[in-house]
Amino acid sequence: MPKHKPIKFETTLEPNLKKYLLRIIKENSKAKTTLNATLALIATGGILTFGVAFPNVLGIIEKIRQRQKRESYEEYRKIWYTFNKLKQKHNLEFLKEEEDCLIYTVTENGKKKIKKFILDELKISVPKNWDGNWRLVIFDIPENQRKIRDSLRNKLEDLNFYQCQKSVWVHPFPCIEEIEFLKDFFNIKPLVKIFLVKEMTDEKVLYYFKNLLKSAIIKQ
Repeated sequence: MPKHKPIKFETTLEPNLKKYLLRIIKENSKAKTTLNATLALIATGGILTFGVAFPNVLGIIEKIRQRQKRESYEEYRKIWYTFNKLKQKHNLEFLKEEEDCLIYTVTENGKKKIKKFILDELKISVPKNWDGNWRLVIFDIPENQRKIRDSLRNKLEDLNFYQCQKSVWVHPFPCIEEIEFLKDFFNIKPLVKIFLVKEMTDEKVLYYFKNLLKSAIIKQ
């Protein structure tokens, strides 16, 4: 285990990336993985120190206390391992040494890794109450950007959008943040538009989303 000073992460992530990352980690069932725990530390400017290995040291029952310490220590060890891997792959870099800690930050390569992680885990949440509106996404991406166009289509399909026409997709639930992230990730901001539609009369669309809409109550 490391004997040097605690590691402090100086977060240089753009506010929107930080928001997306933390939301995905919070909502996704995979959020308890070691990589996600490490990414959360990085995004929030957290501190990696020997003390985090023992958050339950004051457990009442000794047997439970020892088990918790072992489990926590193992998770802590994995986080350090992941931290070192990220360093080796140049996703993190050392900035400076302060009196009580070592400062690290995310490299441009690390930001790309985080963006790819967000892209892979991006989902549209089912609201408790549906506002009754539909989100229409329309794009006009030229042939010389065909690879990007196909990647966008694949992701819209992954997000459970319905394809009305070749470059027209629809979804019932709020997804402006998700679409804005995709526009930024693929660098196609001027080429993608999202519209709010008050009424949907296309029977194929209604049929496609009928089961999903059962899980949300329309706001009155």
